[in-house]
Amino acid sequence: MYLLDFIWPKKCVNCGRWGSYVCENCQVGLWEEEQICPVCRRASRYGLKHKYCHATYGLDGLICLWAYDGVARTIIKKAKYKYFFDQLKFLIDLIDLNNSQYSNFQKFLKTKLVVVPVPLHEKRYRERGFNQAEVIGRLVASRWSLAGTNLLRRTKETGHQASRTREERLIAVKKAFQLKTNSQLPKAILLVDDVWTTGATMSECCKILKQNGAQQVWGLVLAR
Repeated sequence: MYLLDFIWPKKCVNCGRWGSYVCENCQVGLWEEEQICPVCRRASRYGLKHKYCHATYGLDGLICLWAYDGVARTIIKKAKYKYFFDQLKFLIDLIDLNNSQYSNFQKFLKTKLVVVPVPLHEKRYRERGFNQAEVIGRLVASRWSLAGTNLLRRTKETGHQASRTREERLIAVKKAFQLKTNSQLPKAILLVDDVWTTGATMSECCKILKQNGAQQVWGLVLAR
């Protein structure tokens, strides 16, 4: 047991039992999410874009780790609003990539990819004090020994998206991002965010990256 566990002992977010962020009994409340095509949002066993789905500058694949419900939802909200970042690490570390649905993602991880977080507008950043996608990006890069950098800037404040339809979200994020650098982009990029709802934000980020030289872009979110 680490020293920090004595100072700030872990407590189950669901039942309150001491010892772990999610105790063994409550881990049944964590469901690995079914993978989908990032274009049509229908089932895709490996998270790959369907061969018949055509999207100029679209994501090549998408990995959704957990269902955005129950325990996973509680952890993500506590991290976003109460700064419990170590619980996000727990969600990432708990995933077993030996599961066959991650086989294509494993191959992608072996390329010389760079982890890039979905950016937060500077106004929201000042209000919150951090970008949750950036925190997740660092944890993902550390877990799988990957390089990471902030390549994108959010230039338009889109407000809260929760109550908007997919069409409204697509309009809101249009031309909301730009590159932070003029240097050549990595050929392979893993774009990370906390939650996939309609995919509008991540798809717009992917478009900017591919328009500027990225050849292969996958998305990874903690939950959908």
